Amino acid sequence: MKSLVIGYNHPAKDKRVMRTVAALKKLGIVYYQFSGSAMPIEEEDLHYFAIEKQFMQGRFSLQKRRNFDKRILGLIRNTNCDLIYFHGFPSSMPLKVFKFARKMGKKIIYDLHEIMPVHFLPEKLSFLSPLMWHILRAQLKIVNGVVGVSDEATRMMLDRVRSSIRALTVQNYAKCAVSLSESDVKKNEIIVVGLTNRNFCINDRLLKTLKNDFRIVSIGAHCDFADEELPFMEYESMMERLSKAKFTLLAHHSRSDLNFANDIYSLPNKFFDSLAAGTPVILAKRFISMKRMIDETNTGVVLNLIEDADEDLRKLQNALDHYDEYIENLKIHKHEFVWDESKEAVFKDFVLSIMKS
Repeated sequence: MKSLVIGYNHPAKDKRVMRTVAALKKLGIVYYQFSGSAMPIEEEDLHYFAIEKQFMQGRFSLQKRRNFDKRILGLIRNTNCDLIYFHGFPSSMPLKVFKFARKMGKKIIYDLHEIMPVHFLPEKLSFLSPLMWHILRAQLKIVNGVVGVSDEATRMMLDRVRSSIRALTVQNYAKCAVSLSESDVKKNEIIVVGLTNRNFCINDRLLKTLKNDFRIVSIGAHCDFADEELPFMEYESMMERLSKAKFTLLAHHSRSDLNFANDIYSLPNKFFDSLAAGTPVILAKRFISMKRMIDETNTGVVLNLIEDADEDLRKLQNALDHYDEYIENLKIHKHEFVWDESKEAVFKDFVLSIMKS
């Protein structure tokens, strides 16, 4: 079996894309397109194609995007493969690329990292959302299978477009876990997971209390209310640093609507990284998919974070009083947060079922 993985705008070492490449490599030769210019060393069964949108010809973004998609189309045309695995949305040719691949007799799997119809458009163009849902409906009639990041996000998309396509949820699992020993002492720190201050929604009184009791640290991103900002770290170093903190905080939002579907149904990388590092999370209750996992494993505290600071403070104090229970639960459920051979086997079985259909 030969596979072509379209990483689209993702860099060569993107965790989710590379996980696909590594799994498909065990089924045969893989051709891998990524966004970048530096070519990794090729292996016998892994061949790279570096194609980056910003280096395409054209004065305007739309021209560059169009030429980028033409290069993707040419790659599909000239690559001898059985399966094409898309990790991106061909924005200027959202149907043409899929139709062309299908016309060539390829099997197609579409990995939706986000809820595409609501994520793709900036907020000021949200009035075009019905068009994006129409495009997704048409795409799903062409492809053979879909991979989503959470059960809720996948179900929302398929229900909305009334599709019964084969689907698999592959969450953004951590690469590895950190083993905590009895002698490890957690620092009175909360590590911020997310972007900048304007992307966080947290009650001022609660934030002031947190800052009185904890140092707030951000890693690899600016945060106005952080006491310390640490630079980007390599994965293993980041995991080690996460393991030292008392909690991580997930309270971000990417749109003015705090119940934006792409946020509340998300299961971001740093969520799994924190749990795999043995650090409980402080989670905004609006995050439906993450809340479900926290409720099932009891590995964090779910707070309102916007209103009712008194109740949040009581819950946080209760979490501190029972902190050892969270640590024990993290040890018990550690395997659920990390990508491993059993999860890879489920993924490969899904791929093979698509190939046989």
